[in-house]
Amino acid sequence: MVTAAGPVRYARAFALSARLWSLVAAAGLLAGCAGQLQLLENGRTYPGSFNSASGTAEATIDGIHYTGTFRNPPPIGLGIGVGGGSWGGSFGGVGLSTGTGGGGGYALLRSPDGSRVIECYFSTSFGSGQGQCMGPDGRRFILVVGGG
Repeated sequence: MVTAAGPVRYARAFALSARLWSLVAAAGLLAGCAGQLQLLENGRTYPGSFNSASGTAEATIDGIHYTGTFRNPPPIGLGIGVGGGSWGGSFGGVGLSTGTGGGGGYALLRSPDGSRVIECYFSTSFGSGQGQCMGPDGRRFILVVGGG
């Protein structure tokens, strides 16, 4: 004899599983909001941090604490394709694709008195990446985002 207990048990397990995955996804998003960054120049490493949720970043270089904005838009792509058959054939179709790839971001850091500015451009994938910065007096830095 078949009872409804099997499908009900399956539905409850599925609902629990969906809630668990929702919590894991939310935790992952929150964890991806903040991270470490480093500016590298001639063998020296300058530490910093960023918070994507609030759009802020900070770093300390030569004893000066820089603060400012951090933007890293989500790297999302969308593509649509249409194909047709040749020579009167009936083969054809429409395709839709979505995906993620490397995103491009920037950071703009200022010294406390606003007289010094560091401008950075970078690309990331899965929360880490690299780029370059131009600082006061033409100083150049390699920027490492995440992974630390």
